[in-house]
Amino acid sequence: MATQGRAFWLHQLVEYGIAAGLIMMSAQSTTPAVPVIVCLALLANAAITHGPLSAFKWIDRRIHRILDWVIIAVALVGAIVFDLDSRGRLALIALATVMAVVTLGTNFAKRQR
Repeated sequence: MATQGRAFWLHQLVEYGIAAGLIMMSAQSTTPAVPVIVCLALLANAAITHGPLSAFKWIDRRIHRILDWVIIAVALVGAIVFDLDSRGRLALIALATVMAVVTLGTNFAKRQR
């Protein structure tokens, strides 16, 4: 795991922010199903990982990192495969791009006390 990068709590905060924005965008979309499913997966991933901002501490950060890449892939595939309006397609592509940048720049190692 990377020894440099942003703290994991900031990674989780960004995920919650992205999910909130995607929920608001989905409310205005004519085809909200796929963005909402990706949003729920993102929220669940942030909420169940061992971290300062998690609701439940069920999975390790290494698994979280893998699930981040799965969510990015699902968002890109969803934007390409499904018949979405332009807002939904753009939102999924933006989510995948931002999540890739955030995931690549995050330090997933637990802080030693």
